[in-house]
Amino acid sequence: MESSQRISTMIYLAIIFWSAAVLTTTNGFSIPNTVALTRANNNNYTPLPRNHHHTIKQLAVPSSRSTFSPFTLLHLSSSNDNENSSSTQKKQKGDSIRSKTGIRPSLHPTEINCIAEALMMRSTSNNNPSIDIDIASSSTTEPLQVAITAGGIAMKAIDKRNSDKDDTSEKFTMEESQVISGRVVGVVMRMRELEGLLVGKVKGVGWVSKYGEEESFGVLKSECSSSSNEDDDDDATKKEELEKKVAEMIKLNPLFRMNRAECLLCLFLDTVERPKLDMLGEDRINSDVDFIDADRLEVLRTNCE
Repeated sequence: MESSQRISTMIYLAIIFWSAAVLTTTNGFSIPNTVALTRANNNNYTPLPRNHHHTIKQLAVPSSRSTFSPFTLLHLSSSNDNENSSSTQKKQKGDSIRSKTGIRPSLHPTEINCIAEALMMRSTSNNNPSIDIDIASSSTTEPLQVAITAGGIAMKAIDKRNSDKDDTSEKFTMEESQVISGRVVGVVMRMRELEGLLVGKVKGVGWVSKYGEEESFGVLKSECSSSSNEDDDDDATKKEELEKKVAEMIKLNPLFRMNRAECLLCLFLDTVERPKLDMLGEDRINSDVDFIDADRLEVLRTNCE
């Protein structure tokens, strides 16, 4: 009796084994991507075929000379998650659509932010005299120190943009970094001159004062109405008070500060950079003034009174 049960058990195992060996998958059934055959008593076997979708259509049928142990195990390991994560390409830095067109991102937003930061530093320089950001602040301020400070502002913004932590923007090239630094330093070194030019242009257009649009240029109404016909002492006192008002407005009103920075950059491009590059016959890099609306641009390009 025991012998009959043993024989029946071995026949049952043999049937299960051979059934598994010739088993074919039904339509739509996909075996996971890793199939390992562990054979305890046999080293002669045919590897399982795999297609490019990691789907096995038919398990390998043993050769006629092969004998399989009933203890052979078929291990199926599901590692879809690991393969998906390993096959996922690293996210491309910046705008993939823009990069395919070959159009580089504008340099102006970074330049404007740097100029706005310089305006902010100048407004707070009274509380921190060690900041050299304004040539006219004192007779001891060296232009070289102002240029170094302005260059530091630009390099800080460039390094932040090019850091690995920022995956939303493309890195600046070396040439673009040099252009940004040059423009920021150029504006800061001529800031007083450009501000005087800005006030003169705003004063020269009637509709600006009529509709009270001075602040859209980053200029106070009192700047446009100031006069230098008073005595020297009175003029110096009023000028000092006016500068305090402007500095306070720059500190408290980010929109005012940004408008002033935009207009200063526009005047620098139109009156300094573009004429100089045209005279030298050099190519201009992203020098179009496309960051100011048409009404303000018309004012900034009018003749100063």
